[in-house]
Amino acid sequence: MTEELMIAGCLKNNASAQEALYNRFSPRMLSVCYRFAKNREDAEDMLQEGFIKVFDNIGKFKMEGSLEGWVRRIMVNNAIN
Repeated sequence: MTEELMIAGCLKNNASAQEALYNRFSPRMLSVCYRFAKNREDAEDMLQEGFIKVFDNIGKFKMEGSLEGWVRRIMVNNAIN
């Protein structure tokens, strides 16, 4: 599934598009969360909270730059907070 299709599906709350986006980026984003967490459970919590924010704000992604970079920025901001 292309990034454009994933974004369009996520905007429509399509579960398969959300799953595709999660499966594509979650391994890399978990490693980002590990940098801020004290243990695996905390990192996984940060990851889940971050993806909730990604799905809630996907309409704000302007298709400028990479989707991965946008998701990473949300994860880092979530971990800092």
